[in-house]
Amino acid sequence: MGCVLRVYGEGLDIDALLSSVNLNAVVTWKTGQERLKGRFHSDSGANFVASDADIEDFPRAIVETNFFLAQNYDELYKLTSTPGVAGAVLDFAVATQPGRVIQTSNFSIAFLQRMADLNLALAVSHYPTVDISR
Repeated sequence: MGCVLRVYGEGLDIDALLSSVNLNAVVTWKTGQERLKGRFHSDSGANFVASDADIEDFPRAIVETNFFLAQNYDELYKLTSTPGVAGAVLDFAVATQPGRVIQTSNFSIAFLQRMADLNLALAVSHYPTVDISR
């Protein structure tokens, strides 16, 4: 996925949150629920798809996420303002190109301002890719 919106909080009632907004979560978790073998969630939360662009198509992920923010502004504001929400982050998945030492991901001021208006943090997760053309 190109971008995921993640909301979370230790005291978050995720069921109440999801019933109060018109957004579809793709993943949810609750405090104390097993995360991995022997590891448990310390908070509750949910993930929402902001862009389903391929990780190698960062420009498309930006366009789709900007559209997601614009189309769902009121619901997202309600979501991030809900008591118990400790944080909300847009996490972009970006392919790290083989052989590149430096890679830059740019965001426009208007995009960042919309994120700030919605109390959203930004993360860029880089994933290594394999050059299959060789």
